[in-house]
Amino acid sequence: MALSCRSGAAMRKYLLLLAQDNCEFRLPEIKSLLTLFGGHFNNIQDAQAKSPFCVLHLPSEEMARKLMKRTVCAKSLFELWAHGKSLEELKESLERHPLESMVNYLQSNSTYKINIHTFNKTLSQKEKLSKIDALEFVPFKGKVNLQNAEHIFYLLEDYGPEPNNTRLEPLQIFFGRWIADGQRDLINSYSVKKRHFIGNTSMDAGLAFLMANHARVKPNDLVFDPFVGTGGLLVPCAHFGAYVCGSEIDYNTAHGLGKASRMNQKWRGPDENIRANLRQYGLEKYYVDVLLSDASKPIWRKGPLFDAIITDRMFPFSLFVSMYYPVTVLFYNFISKTPF
Repeated sequence: MALSCRSGAAMRKYLLLLAQDNCEFRLPEIKSLLTLFGGHFNNIQDAQAKSPFCVLHLPSEEMARKLMKRTVCAKSLFELWAHGKSLEELKESLERHPLESMVNYLQSNSTYKINIHTFNKTLSQKEKLSKIDALEFVPFKGKVNLQNAEHIFYLLEDYGPEPNNTRLEPLQIFFGRWIADGQRDLINSYSVKKRHFIGNTSMDAGLAFLMANHARVKPNDLVFDPFVGTGGLLVPCAHFGAYVCGSEIDYNTAHGLGKASRMNQKWRGPDENIRANLRQYGLEKYYVDVLLSDASKPIWRKGPLFDAIITDRMFPFSLFVSMYYPVTVLFYNFISKTPF
């Protein structure tokens, strides 16, 4: 699949290695983030494909690095030097790649190493070394340094989407220079399992960061969640530098009272609330407030107010909204009456 950016600058070709979860949200996240950084995009192909490989055309490495500082759907990004269906095609592709874009990374006074990544196939160490040796056509002049290399290169092989029907030879092969890794570590760092204040429906950290990226949240934004619950969607927004607030109809949830959701804990503690969650991550300064309010009854004055509204709209349906007042109607009424 390919995603292009229209710009007056000459395009560079990059390869994204995507994670294999939330596949339907991966490219929309990438598109939203690139838009956040000033691009206009077209030519999105195979948006629902299961392949972890996505080719991007970007105007600069700076934009590429900005993207990787935000995305939770991408594992790594590489400057793509060559692409083919066989080693011979890979060599021909490399020969067509502009030499001036490679020469700075192939100097004799530099160090490098080559890593192998395969999708849906496991290689032995001997097989990996054999594939590295086969890259003799790459004009490396520097010294190999496996511990602290200045430049890291990757050979990536795609063995197709069927893990139970592994091919002998790859469908496609990529070769490129590693640029940066994505922010997948945030999913573990902000895991709900480690969070001070949680509920039965607290949003998964990975999905919460994904939603914040889709909303293009940026520093100094004011972000609102009308069905805030335990504030799972406010945490990633604050992480990205936005000021956060919300409303909640349930008094106990809003004030951190009542029965606990954790195993072996009967009642919530005296400091279990959304503000404490933000304090846990050093983000308390971004907390504005949580209002005790019914989101079906808009309370806001007219005029611009929020930079983004981010919410899990199915949350109230499962707990508070009757079958005679569908949550889709509630959400539409809220959005139509709330100022941005």
